[in-house]
Amino acid sequence: MTRPGRRLATFILGLLTVLVALELLVRRNSLLFEAASHRALAKAAMFEKHPRVSILFLGTSRTNDGVSPDLVTRTIGEVAADLGDVPGFNAAFSGSSLDALVALVPRFGFRPDLRVVVIELSQPQIANQPAPWAESTAAHKTLEDRLADSIRSIEFIRYRTAFRSENLGRLPALLIFGSALGGWETKGTDQIKTWLGRKEPAAVGFEATRWTPELILPTGAPQTLSPTNEVIATELGTLARLFQDHGIKVIFAVPPLAQEVQQAPERNDLKPLFAEVARRGRCEVWNFAALALPRSLFRDVGHLDRTGRAHYSRALGIQLARVLKGA
Repeated sequence: MTRPGRRLATFILGLLTVLVALELLVRRNSLLFEAASHRALAKAAMFEKHPRVSILFLGTSRTNDGVSPDLVTRTIGEVAADLGDVPGFNAAFSGSSLDALVALVPRFGFRPDLRVVVIELSQPQIANQPAPWAESTAAHKTLEDRLADSIRSIEFIRYRTAFRSENLGRLPALLIFGSALGGWETKGTDQIKTWLGRKEPAAVGFEATRWTPELILPTGAPQTLSPTNEVIATELGTLARLFQDHGIKVIFAVPPLAQEVQQAPERNDLKPLFAEVARRGRCEVWNFAALALPRSLFRDVGHLDRTGRAHYSRALGIQLARVLKGA
């Protein structure tokens, strides 16, 4: 064999060795790479690492940014010490949709330690388009479809999105920090602080009357909805009953908005939907969007900053203590 031929053969052999090693690595850690391939799956995997979770938060970035489970737990300990320790986990993620929410529920497994699920009810949550983590397959397969399916049986190709830079950043949380995190920590610095045991400061100057949500009860009269909202109410009611059938209480929470956003759907158009979700889901809806809150608590008009997160988390803790005590 000529020298160029030997160099080509060495290159091909080396490439094949790397690919085989990569495939073995991914196959032996398939659950890890699957979790890293999508932010929703990462949250589910982190949830599984927690030995005990009493309160689960689901929703979009408005809940992810706005709820600190540790601050919620600490609040419940202050106002209802007899409830004991009730650890929480924030499984909300940016871009969450109604379809993603429904698909995720089985991955949380209806654990026996889970007592309450707080589900975000907002315009983004019900209007976002689904961002599936599983590639769809054609019903009537052509030769190209079958070849594509064969290629996807190679696991490092199936989970190739895990190797994107933004997804590789999830691996430390999944490998090292996961069991210590509350779920809201998307930045590496926040993850390290939580892992080291540094607590978020509690709300300063909290005014309970300012943070008492509009309470929508399941005893309200039936509402007439648009065809679109009719489907949404049915899906959310079914979702609530899935948890309730396993003895888990369900709360729908409408996240707060800055006072300047007066024409937001959550403050006007969606109120009949909120009432119908409460009625069909046989649960309470807490409408924090009805409150007049200063802009200084928000990073933007719909996302709370660190100070706002502390206040919202305390408000949720007060309401959750009431629900857990059976009031």
